[in-house]
Amino acid sequence: MRDYEIVSTDSHLEVPPYMWGPYVDKAFQQYVPRVVELPTGGEGWLMPGNDQPVPLGLNFSAGRGFENLKPSGLSYKDGLVGAGDGKQRLGEMDKDGVDAELLFPAVSGQRTLDNGNVPPDGYVALVRGYNDWLSQEYTAHDPDRLLGLAILPTTGIQDAMDELRRVSSMPGIRGVCLHSWPNGKGVPEDEQDEKFWRLAVELDVPLAAHMSFGGGRAAYVADLTAQGKMVGGNFAPIVAMLTKGGNGFVATQLITSGVFDRIPELQFFFAETQVGWVPYYGEDADENYKRHKYWSGLDMPHLPSWYLRRHFSWGFQIDHYGVKNRHEIGIDKLQWSTDFPHVQCDWPNSRQVIEEQFQGVPEDEKRQIVCDNAVRYFHLDRE
Repeated sequence: MRDYEIVSTDSHLEVPPYMWGPYVDKAFQQYVPRVVELPTGGEGWLMPGNDQPVPLGLNFSAGRGFENLKPSGLSYKDGLVGAGDGKQRLGEMDKDGVDAELLFPAVSGQRTLDNGNVPPDGYVALVRGYNDWLSQEYTAHDPDRLLGLAILPTTGIQDAMDELRRVSSMPGIRGVCLHSWPNGKGVPEDEQDEKFWRLAVELDVPLAAHMSFGGGRAAYVADLTAQGKMVGGNFAPIVAMLTKGGNGFVATQLITSGVFDRIPELQFFFAETQVGWVPYYGEDADENYKRHKYWSGLDMPHLPSWYLRRHFSWGFQIDHYGVKNRHEIGIDKLQWSTDFPHVQCDWPNSRQVIEEQFQGVPEDEKRQIVCDNAVRYFHLDRE
């Protein structure tokens, strides 16, 4: 086992698609995103069927300084920090003093792939090509430091389960990134999704999401309305726990589904949520559950905060309030990250940021948050 000190559990692969494009099946090469020049300057990603490229901008903020950040106008030709191969990335990590990074996909890129203009077989081919490149080429530079997160197709539960099985034994893959519910829709379907959750537990594949996954509140309300489950202008049973914690909505959906009572081993990691809101969310969820459980018909063996404390881990970059309340959240449920090379990162000064943020925190607790929890959750202590 490598001797880790600092592990970032939210970093990104903002690499050009022509890096991983050759790994996509030749029959579907026409669906690989293209890099195009923008009339306003700089470059962007363009998918088939779209006429609006996704510009390169704030996702390349590393080392720029706040005064130089901009939402567009950047080009891969400029040798952007964070846009190179695995060898370049290791050098950038060394400069930042980070031992290992959990590699989420390009945020705009993942959404761009799932744009509805690619046929299902072409979309699955894109996903498989990206994952093959991630395993065989990028992380191969040092799989102990470059920790790959495979992406999953949103074309239905069978495709998602097939890819989960495939990537579970691939070198360099440390988990999967949830973009949608496993059933492929913006709303949960408990019976189908549970097949995926059970398989993930069986295969021992860590589950991660960048901030959240699924379609969010609007999709869930629309789904319940279509099913005729609206009650008095509110929607049941989810209303029993709706709180002001926006990042807690998917946690709400999972907890109220009862999945943790049926699969007690199931765990989720949500990156870049920040964490100061978590204790309030748990308290507010408990209060609302006790008040609304009877009319809503929602009856759980435990309070919402009980599930929250046992089945969810949370990621943050800078959150002084959250660090102060680490015992309320659970020290074992907190994971620090850089967000490299996105706008929240402070590359190449991450070690300085850590020291400032953890002043007064016992060394063993700091180490748990910036290293040990990641090692445990993503199985970095295994061969």
